Amino acid sequence: MQADAPSIYELLQELLPPPPPPVERKGLFAEQHFPTGSWGSALRSFSQVIFINHPLSGALLLLAFLIQSPWMALLAVLGMATANAVSKLLNLGQSLRDQGIHGFNGALVGCAAAVLSDSSSVKDAGLIAVLVAFGGGLTTLMLELWRRRFHRRGDPPALTLPFCLITWGLVALVSPRMPDTIETVKVAASPTAAQVLVIGLPHSFGQVFLCSDLVSGWLVLLAVAIASPIAAALGACGALAGMLTALASGTDTAAVAQGLWGYNGVLVAIALGGIFHVPGRRTLVLALLGAGLASLLQALQGRLMGNLPALTLSFVITTWMMQRLAGRTLPALIPVALHAVVTPEEHRKRFLVASELLGSFRRNLRQRVDGMAPLVGREQPQIQLNSQMQHLFDQLDQNRDGHLSLNELRNALVSGGGSNKTHLRRTSSLNNQLLATMASMDLNGDGHIDSAEFSKLIQRLQRLREGEERLLLYLMPVDANGNDRLDQDELARLLKSIGQAPLTAGEQALVFRNQQQSLSWHDFVDRLLLS
Repeated sequence: MQADAPSIYELLQELLPPPPPPVERKGLFAEQHFPTGSWGSALRSFSQVIFINHPLSGALLLLAFLIQSPWMALLAVLGMATANAVSKLLNLGQSLRDQGIHGFNGALVGCAAAVLSDSSSVKDAGLIAVLVAFGGGLTTLMLELWRRRFHRRGDPPALTLPFCLITWGLVALVSPRMPDTIETVKVAASPTAAQVLVIGLPHSFGQVFLCSDLVSGWLVLLAVAIASPIAAALGACGALAGMLTALASGTDTAAVAQGLWGYNGVLVAIALGGIFHVPGRRTLVLALLGAGLASLLQALQGRLMGNLPALTLSFVITTWMMQRLAGRTLPALIPVALHAVVTPEEHRKRFLVASELLGSFRRNLRQRVDGMAPLVGREQPQIQLNSQMQHLFDQLDQNRDGHLSLNELRNALVSGGGSNKTHLRRTSSLNNQLLATMASMDLNGDGHIDSAEFSKLIQRLQRLREGEERLLLYLMPVDANGNDRLDQDELARLLKSIGQAPLTAGEQALVFRNQQQSLSWHDFVDRLLLS
């Protein structure tokens, strides 16, 4: 999607100095960007199982595996390594591998094999290791096939389905040990519901990785909390909802205390409440309903599948069902692509940026429809021009009359270098764009652009530039057909996601000019800047 003429937003950015480097926040929960590499992708492969992109969390999870058993840690590393190796061998995408996307199903296969298989002899252990390596690599192939089949935005993600299918296949090939993990629970002879829930909470986090050890469960919970307190809280709520549903259905209390009826709720709540949807009251309700439903589906699965382990199939099915339900009954909940955000906190920031910029856009549209100048000055406190902005205005105001003309602005935008051909193409294509820009900048309608009006536009440009990445990553899921354009229905859904009513006929005429049916992303960003 490369237009012949750059957008006004892109051209105006050439007038500004480079943005300052982001201020690094200190502390454990600050937004961080970690270096990539083999170790980073390996640790992320563990943490992505619980929708966490944090190497320290991955290290804590590896420690949890070691405490559960060194055999589990070894097989988890083996499954993850072969999954990533197949990804690299087939050149399936460096970024996906770096973020741990291709490795987390393989890691789970290793964890399951350590629990479900009999490795009492060297021969059996060798066979299991070979099968885990084979299964881990196969999960990557399944993920890629799924991606090619379901490649549109809004299509269901594979989640941990490859892990479930591969593990069941391995169970069918070898005789599973099927350990009685309920025996490890230390509860009172007649535990109360509160006791069951207290013990079951950390166990539910551990059982995501088939860890029955209580210390391992606490480490998994800590691994989530370090990267995202919101995700940890959502997971805890989901585990409680799943366990309460199981207790209400008459499930054995020892099994509930072991976390066997809470781990799917952990995954469902984090996925629906903070990863696929922005954290909020409505998504919390969606997450809790999903966690309860996952528990019911797990019970149904047990009746239908006999001795096969439940694994995370009910999490996968519930997440698919609730996303489809939310899309139909709660269209204001906009799902994002799997792993498009690092944490629920980051998802929340993107939503707030989109809400602020789109809310300002809508207010200005209403003012223009009413024949009034946009109230740009009310978006933030009035400030005097700083020396840098005043210097920029003086540079553009070549005749020093205190106002910008169309020619002065055009000369500044096409003087940034390049070939004569590029210069001529830019000059010939700018007039209509600049006329709209000048009309937007002329807030008092006197036909002149003074320094205060110029300042307001530059302030707006700076705010849009600061939030551009988060804004576009929030907007992209609205483009359901994946054509990189925004039509009227998609814009209405986007506005509804931030609590705004659909555009009126007059507002639509301003946004979709000259009978346009849709806008490119560049055109829409220009509307955000100039409307």
